[in-house]
Amino acid sequence: MGIPGLTSFVHSTRNLWTTIDLHDTKLLIDGKALLFYLYENSDLDCRCGGQYNEFYRTVVAFFVALKSRRVDCYVVFDGTIDPSGKKLKTIKKRVKESLKTANKLSISADNRLFLIPLLSAHVFKQALRDESIPFAICDSEADAEIASLAAAGDCAVLSYDSDFLIFDVKGGYIPLSFLRWKSGPLKAKIYYRSKLASHFRIRPELLPLLASLAGNDYVSGNALADFHSALSRVQTNTRATSKREAKFAKIASFLRELPSSCSQEEALKSTLELITSQRSRNTLQHVIELSLQEYKMKETNLLHYFEKGLIHSSLQTLHGKQEIEEWVLPHFRAGKISIDSMNTLTSGRNFLRFQVENFEEISSNCCSLDLRRFVYGILSKAGTVDGIRKITTVEESDRQGLQVIEFNVEPDIGDSVLSWSLVPFLELEERYSVLLFALDTDASDVSSLPESAILIASSVRYLINHSKPAVNMNHLKALLCCWVLLKNSSSKSKSGERRPTKSSSMFCLHAAHSFCQWQCVVRDAIMLNYTLLEPVPSPHIHEVFCGTLAKNLHGELQKGRSVEKLLLSPSSDVQSYHMLYSAVTKDLSHKIRTPKHTRGKKTKKKPSSSHTKHPTTSAGAKP
Repeated sequence: MGIPGLTSFVHSTRNLWTTIDLHDTKLLIDGKALLFYLYENSDLDCRCGGQYNEFYRTVVAFFVALKSRRVDCYVVFDGTIDPSGKKLKTIKKRVKESLKTANKLSISADNRLFLIPLLSAHVFKQALRDESIPFAICDSEADAEIASLAAAGDCAVLSYDSDFLIFDVKGGYIPLSFLRWKSGPLKAKIYYRSKLASHFRIRPELLPLLASLAGNDYVSGNALADFHSALSRVQTNTRATSKREAKFAKIASFLRELPSSCSQEEALKSTLELITSQRSRNTLQHVIELSLQEYKMKETNLLHYFEKGLIHSSLQTLHGKQEIEEWVLPHFRAGKISIDSMNTLTSGRNFLRFQVENFEEISSNCCSLDLRRFVYGILSKAGTVDGIRKITTVEESDRQGLQVIEFNVEPDIGDSVLSWSLVPFLELEERYSVLLFALDTDASDVSSLPESAILIASSVRYLINHSKPAVNMNHLKALLCCWVLLKNSSSKSKSGERRPTKSSSMFCLHAAHSFCQWQCVVRDAIMLNYTLLEPVPSPHIHEVFCGTLAKNLHGELQKGRSVEKLLLSPSSDVQSYHMLYSAVTKDLSHKIRTPKHTRGKKTKKKPSSSHTKHPTTSAGAKP
């Protein structure tokens, strides 16, 4: 949820921390927090589309360091959007913030800005699988699940979320920035909430109420306005040294004056009595009760999953209120069913992510719209009751120009779209045919390729068929060269040598937009592949694409260098490139734009399309 100001206050209060050597123990890890932390703090580019190869190596190095000290790690990720909608306001706010960040990065390389690249989570989970690190996807938000698991296993939590300063985690909480893992013994600073309670001289049981009264995702400043106004009139004994500390100290002082036997519920009642307006009191009571519910330790769905592989879930379909089919849940827990797919089933929503692209063009998410409609159709046919479809539209959140807009998308329910309920009973060949059909690819187009290359090659073909504007030949060549260089283990030094600084002047917005469209296609192709129980292996993204490398290769191609010179290579690399090129362009060459060399020439500025209609404004309309 996040409590503004609490992290910086606690981090700066030295007597709340204990330095430990981390070894021979279990550790519960907040997957999303670690994913963001490792990418953002490893000097990796987030402007050109993802330095996935180096990110993969960073993740592996992190877990190798922990394993070397016999630390058994268990990683937990957020799952679906809460179908009640109680966090929608926060989610929408973050979506808008990410769009602003993406736009700023498209204009200038500002190292202070951060936007996680689109396929980073796929790379992160692949590293976990390769290192045999147990991980699981929650039913919904992970914080309470992680805290409950840590309590059940009596172990510490590693995260970067101020909520863990409040949860009753007896094993302690280690912020990611307080763990030294890159060299020498593993040193960490650990926090126990009993120390914060002692600091404020209140009982630990009242910390969730203190946090809620300070404000979080559920309890807004507006809801708290009357409370803080009333609190300012109450004489409290505080010794705060800063404005930041004063807010918490004043609330703590008020709670401290309550009877020592006062329960959290009674303390909330006393708090509400400070407010004269019945309407304000009712509003505050509602949001605080929601907030306190989030801090409660609960029976975890994941304990028996990690111990015995047993699956327990409370997920239900949106309208039918049916249980999710049993065969789906093990795949979902293991990260082999897309969270976007499960959001479609449970809440009928899909919040699409933004990248650093050309904001004068339609959203790069539009390129793979038909692919998502195909997946929605499969899920829609599974969500039927008495033959009536319950998922008639999916609400997608995407951009139109620089505005976040919600669009209703009709699932594809054509004869070629099967029901998800039938998928486990289909032969591999049948599922493979459905996958290729949706990707506009014939089996003969990719018959010359190894199985591991089929999904990516088909995704490139889909890009050529659906890209707007059409794919430029040099964009395509850069993409394929990047794939060949990364796949060949002997090219690691080459890709590393090509990494530019974040402020490189070679950034080309048009090429970036092409690469963004392709990543959207790959994301949705993987979603479809998972939905069909992987008729082909899902790709290892770090062996396929690196944004900085692709950008540099495109720059060299624009200067007139040939593919053969870029590959610097053994003949096998050149052969691999031509085999891929032949497969992805078969019968599609006419759809690829020939690059125009415009150096020194003035080009007409394209008019802004910030008011261009998104293809999904009319439900289900095709781009």
